[in-house]
Amino acid sequence: ERDKLMQMDGDKVAKLIYKKAQSVISQEYSAVKEAEVLIPQLDLFRIWHYDNKARMTGLKKLEISMNYPNVQDMPYSHEYKIKTKEEVQEIIDYNRNDILATKAFYKLTEDKLTLRKGLQTKYGLECLNYPDSKIGEQLMLKLYCHYTEQSEDQIKRKRTYRNLFKFSECVPEYIKFETPEFNQLLDYIRGIEVTELKESFKYSFEYNGFTLDLGTGGLHACIKPGVYQSTDNEIVVDCDVASLYPSLAITLDLYPEHLGSEFSKIYEEGIVKPRLEAKKNGDKVMADGFKLSANSVYGKSNSEYSFLCDPLYTLKTTLAGQLALCMLTEMLMTRVPNLLMLQVNTDGITVKIPVEHQRLYWEICQEWEVKTNLVLEYVAYSQMIIRDVNNYIAVTKKENKVKYKGAFKPNHEMLKDGEYHKSFSQGVVSLAISDFFLKGIPVEQTIKENRNIYDFCKTFNATHGWSSETLDVDENGVETNHQKQQKTNRYFLSKSGKRFRKIKENKIIEVEANKTVIIFNKYYEAPFEEYDIDYDYYIAECYKIIHKIDGTEERLEKERKELREKAKRDKEEENFTKYCLDKIPTTRQRDMYSKEWLVEKYGRIESREEIKESNK
Repeated sequence: ERDKLMQMDGDKVAKLIYKKAQSVISQEYSAVKEAEVLIPQLDLFRIWHYDNKARMTGLKKLEISMNYPNVQDMPYSHEYKIKTKEEVQEIIDYNRNDILATKAFYKLTEDKLTLRKGLQTKYGLECLNYPDSKIGEQLMLKLYCHYTEQSEDQIKRKRTYRNLFKFSECVPEYIKFETPEFNQLLDYIRGIEVTELKESFKYSFEYNGFTLDLGTGGLHACIKPGVYQSTDNEIVVDCDVASLYPSLAITLDLYPEHLGSEFSKIYEEGIVKPRLEAKKNGDKVMADGFKLSANSVYGKSNSEYSFLCDPLYTLKTTLAGQLALCMLTEMLMTRVPNLLMLQVNTDGITVKIPVEHQRLYWEICQEWEVKTNLVLEYVAYSQMIIRDVNNYIAVTKKENKVKYKGAFKPNHEMLKDGEYHKSFSQGVVSLAISDFFLKGIPVEQTIKENRNIYDFCKTFNATHGWSSETLDVDENGVETNHQKQQKTNRYFLSKSGKRFRKIKENKIIEVEANKTVIIFNKYYEAPFEEYDIDYDYYIAECYKIIHKIDGTEERLEKERKELREKAKRDKEEENFTKYCLDKIPTTRQRDMYSKEWLVEKYGRIESREEIKESNK
């Protein structure tokens, strides 16, 4: 093979390399098989698990997330025949930018590499390019084989497949409810028998005005949007189950059937306890490694590609967790006077309770811990700003630490947590909302005083088949200055910008309807006023969320509904007056235009036919 390559000219070698590269890229999860790697390499794409559909992230998106100064797409398609030296230079510049951006992302990966090198040294685990979940799985494999004295090749081939799932067999014995609503949930779950777990159950019910949603994705429930604060008389408190899924596996003696009951012992003695010990001793590498192993067992138990595969293990774990949290929810709601339930999620419950009932709350939680053998961890909040169960701000009462979730999480917090795969669009909005609720600063002030242009940037990616362009449109709708843009674009709203839209064949869709933008793929420094930011746009974006939380949206919707109802009633009365009061109606007209409320107001109207009948 080498001799053949040596005899080829540069063009032929380049074509062969291109062909091989395209065959790898075209695979759903593109990577060179480990057995085929000739030169050891570092694969950041796999380390960050960006080959997972839910986290799929390309270099251009990472450039935006990192506030990289140049977000640059390939200037020409791969099939394009280069004609000039200038075009060659453009491609060289593009390649150089990609390399420098990759190097910048590599520097953000150093903590992950430290963990992998530590595990490699301690366990001989060749995990340099493994995502977190696979590290956990492979560490579990090594420990299991060490304890059972079996070969890794033998264990890796094992699986337990299921063709029937009886949910009644998955309910822990300690699950008991007192109220009809919760018992109906239990009856429903016990009656389920399915051959496939995906979307196998979904159940919603209301208890004392609080709606709980259960399903294969977990347990979720949330009070209506609002600001909920601790006061001298009430306290907001959250309890979470410590290491819920690992704890359930240990307390309920759960294990993939093909791995036997010794799995539970290895899980506890080889993973969970050493993790706590490592954490206590400040050994971050081992503590993080064992944490990955502890958490990966549940996820991998539902993967046919893993030696941990046993979907019944998955079902028993998720059902036990949801039902246990439902049991605690019922206990608290029925036994703590004047308790306000704020949220319930997969592993915790947040409530607002009168201060005088704190002791009762702790006693109920301790009673639940005894029944379930699970451990609760508590935190008191001075306030919670809630949009829904996945989007909120919570401020701890003791340390005054702020926890951000979902749409409220500022860009700098996502960067700190390594969430580069998430949306980094218009970070100034989350900052302004946070300052508004936590510091009382008007959003207008935060937005107009912000001098970080990246905080105003948004992202647009033209998916397959679409292209994008900017253009000018005058007051008469005449279009000029069409300029093609790259597929991935970073931009901000500006009063002196251009219209921005995407195009596919005969379809044209405005990216920002009736607004103008400046494409900011390449950073340029200017006096901030020259960016001419459309502050009104970002302020309006803030109020969309604020009005959902402060009740304005609900009030306005109620007013709109009342206006619609009034208009409807006015029309009904107008028709009734015209056809039933201003003249004697036929039976058909009377029945058509008489509404119950009109009959109450005007009395029953006799029709012509009834009058004729009564005059006979």
